[in-house]
Amino acid sequence: MKIKELCQILNAKILSSGHLSREIKSIYVSDLMSDVLTFGREAQLLITSLTNQQTIRTVEMVEIPAICYTNGKYPEKKTIELANTKRVTILVTDFSTFQVTGKLFAAGLQG
Repeated sequence: MKIKELCQILNAKILSSGHLSREIKSIYVSDLMSDVLTFGREAQLLITSLTNQQTIRTVEMVEIPAICYTNGKYPEKKTIELANTKRVTILVTDFSTFQVTGKLFAAGLQG
């Protein structure tokens, strides 16, 4: 599923558009960046409620192309700037982490 399609499903705003045409094959849900480093995979969407710069640096290391921040949380301007520099797509949705996971699972994405 393309990132653009995820935006429609999640009614998400795009804050940085590094890889909008990239294919997402699965999702990973975590607020622990150490777990993302251990279990994250390329072509995943990271779903988290953490909005700090460390999330960008973590997904860059694992080659995850996009992050979805949940619960209507917005990152600081510096986090968005870093995401643009690193070509990481940031999505923001008002849905809870639970709701996002359920919607994407229903749309055919696995964890």
